[in-house]
Amino acid sequence: MSTFLRQVFSTMVGVFLLGLLLFVIVLGSLPDEEGVELTDGSILIVDLSLPVMDNPVPAGFDALFGASSPVNPTPLHQLCAGIRLAADDPRIVGLYLSGSVGSTGWANLHALRQAIEVFAATEKPILSYFPYYDERELYLASLADSVYIPPFCEVDLSGPAAEINYYADAFQRFGVEVQVTRVGKYKSAVEPYLLDQMSAENREQLHTLLNDIFDPALQAIADGYGLEVDVLRAIVAERGVLTSTEALQAELVDGVRYTEEVARELRVITDEGDWEGAGRHDFDQIWLEDYVALEVEADARVDGATVAVLFAEGDIVDGPSSDQVGGETLALALEEARLDDGIAAVVLRVDSPGGSASASEVILHQVELLAQSKPVVISMGDLAASGGYWISSLGEEIYAEASTITGSIGVFGMYPNVAGLAKELGVAVETVELGPHANLYSMYQSKSAATLARLQVSVDDVYDGFLQRVANGRELEVDAVHEIAQGRVWSGQRALELGLIDKIGGLDDALQRAANLAGLTEGYAVEYWTYEADAWEEFIASLVERSPGSLVAATKVAHPLQSALPKALADVMTELNRLCARNGVYARMPFDFRLR
Repeated sequence: MSTFLRQVFSTMVGVFLLGLLLFVIVLGSLPDEEGVELTDGSILIVDLSLPVMDNPVPAGFDALFGASSPVNPTPLHQLCAGIRLAADDPRIVGLYLSGSVGSTGWANLHALRQAIEVFAATEKPILSYFPYYDERELYLASLADSVYIPPFCEVDLSGPAAEINYYADAFQRFGVEVQVTRVGKYKSAVEPYLLDQMSAENREQLHTLLNDIFDPALQAIADGYGLEVDVLRAIVAERGVLTSTEALQAELVDGVRYTEEVARELRVITDEGDWEGAGRHDFDQIWLEDYVALEVEADARVDGATVAVLFAEGDIVDGPSSDQVGGETLALALEEARLDDGIAAVVLRVDSPGGSASASEVILHQVELLAQSKPVVISMGDLAASGGYWISSLGEEIYAEASTITGSIGVFGMYPNVAGLAKELGVAVETVELGPHANLYSMYQSKSAATLARLQVSVDDVYDGFLQRVANGRELEVDAVHEIAQGRVWSGQRALELGLIDKIGGLDDALQRAANLAGLTEGYAVEYWTYEADAWEEFIASLVERSPGSLVAATKVAHPLQSALPKALADVMTELNRLCARNGVYARMPFDFRLR
């Protein structure tokens, strides 16, 4: 017994010491904000290589040990607030746009551009130096006084494109069958699994959507450069890609520079002198994220005169979630805002393609209850489609950017059958059933016509409920909603024309409107309910997720056949496994696509 007790005690001491060591490592990995200083005559550096998000989830515990980059992006509203604040800050003498925009959506880019316009109005110099320019970089760089490009780099003005992978032939080859239930001729979320090419309806809506997004962006680029938009259209139609020399001739860039040459120009702006020995980063500077941490303070709550901003960013999923839109998590936050007497109005910021219909309804119910006692204004970001529109439909007013992808009022269910694939891999699956529909969610049996008919009843029921909620919220007839629904996605501008939103505008516009609806004029506060992770809680959660017997781990296990599949098909199986989850009626955007 004494040996056993010694082993237990030794184990407890070991666990304690390991926990203490990990806690020290976590603390050591946190950013040292006290080391950041702002000196007079500094350049504000805006690095656009980080994803621009409304409510970024902090890097997880794994990231601290090199599994991924431990970088926590700054929320969009803080970035914009920092640029506006710097415009009037005498210590900031210029703005430097760098990095690469990457996958940031057009609505978020528009918010950033508006903030940069405020800075430009002060006539402080703005310098742009991206490693590569396409329409997104040009959209921001067109506001700069000096636009530089590295040697032998390109300016891509080839126009937008949307790419979708189609897997029907691959599935047939590997013995995978996919059955679906859906409503709406534009509900093409399941197209990639059923067809080997794009449907005419999907091609039509994508073509319209790309035009709606690209035309205003191209006009803004032309206005920023002082060019006629037809000049840019000619480049799109005739050349697409310009060399650095051609871009210089087209007046889209002001010069071809190496990094240290750009740094020398920045030193001139900061009055440090133009000297040959300047290094690539040798000038007085502060990064926007550091500037925000130093200068942008959260408003102190004013009881009864505070507007709360809640965020719905990512796929909508059942239950709690911190890195997606957990139905229970967001519903609880909405309930807290309703019961909080210090909150006078709420803005729900939505950036979501949708997901679970049941989770969307859980959230919408709390929006409805909240709206009965306080103004609720919806602010749509890059994407507020399907379930993202579902949770928005009962807001008192809805704001979206002209380029916001929204609508997609439609639902679907998807039921893959991998029995053929299992047989090819030598896996036999035997089933004992009680009842004709016992295989309802099995991935190893084809659904009978009778079973599919019952599943279609569920899909139709959800779609009818979706239409009714939109009709109630937008004060439209159900038939009128059906005409513009059927799973079709719209740009924010077209959504305004169709009555699906109330105003074109960003988060600041929605905040101002929510305050006005609550009768607040001056002196009100804004409280952002962003996700904040505790490092120690994240560590404990990571241990729970790795526990072989944990419920969390069980929900993340891949399909057992995946380890035997080619990687491309294994990735598709991951998506299929997610979409065919139990109770799988989805209100999700009708396709995943890469917009470039």
